[in-house]
Amino acid sequence: MEKKKGRIRSFLQKVFDRDQDGRIQWAEVYLAVAGIFHRALVEVPRRRAAVRQQKDDLPVSRIREIPLRAGDIIYTPSSESTYYAGHMGILGTDGRVYHVHPFGPVFSDTVEWYVKRFYAGDRFIVFRAQDEGVGAEAAVWAEQHVHSVTAYRLNTGMDDIKHNYCSKFIDQAYRFTSGTDIWGKGKRKLRHGYLYPFQIVKSRQLHMVGSYYRE
Repeated sequence: MEKKKGRIRSFLQKVFDRDQDGRIQWAEVYLAVAGIFHRALVEVPRRRAAVRQQKDDLPVSRIREIPLRAGDIIYTPSSESTYYAGHMGILGTDGRVYHVHPFGPVFSDTVEWYVKRFYAGDRFIVFRAQDEGVGAEAAVWAEQHVHSVTAYRLNTGMDDIKHNYCSKFIDQAYRFTSGTDIWGKGKRKLRHGYLYPFQIVKSRQLHMVGSYYRE
């Protein structure tokens, strides 16, 4: 609370400082107001929701208690560390998490290192294909094509591997191998569009096997 009051006082001093010749720094005004609304409308509800959800979650340090399998999808819902878009990776046959990331464009992490990329309080939900053979095929594809991704791009071409992002890459891993549609919309003919992480987790082709939070 004191830090917030300090930021507000500092901001007001800048706005009304006569050394600025009476000119208000409108960019600072915008950022300050946007920050207030963001904290009130996004961050505070997210923290409260996370507290409620954690009652059913386990600490992520226990994620190995379930036998993770090739093709499993580790999904992190919207949070500050995912730029409020959510993120996901797919488990390879070697036990590593393959994921397309803005700073990559691709990474191959151990599960333990993967979860360290996120902030305390973030959730991790493990989803698995109803048909485990399908998941294994997708895992192999991800391993073989992870280096085909040359840039992190929110590209609308659903068949474009080079320009990719996290959820589209996983969709391709399943669709290009077994033809499994994990978009959550049933069979589709679309070849252009955007696929958000939260859309995949609603798919009937997947089921949840565990949920965790980072301590």
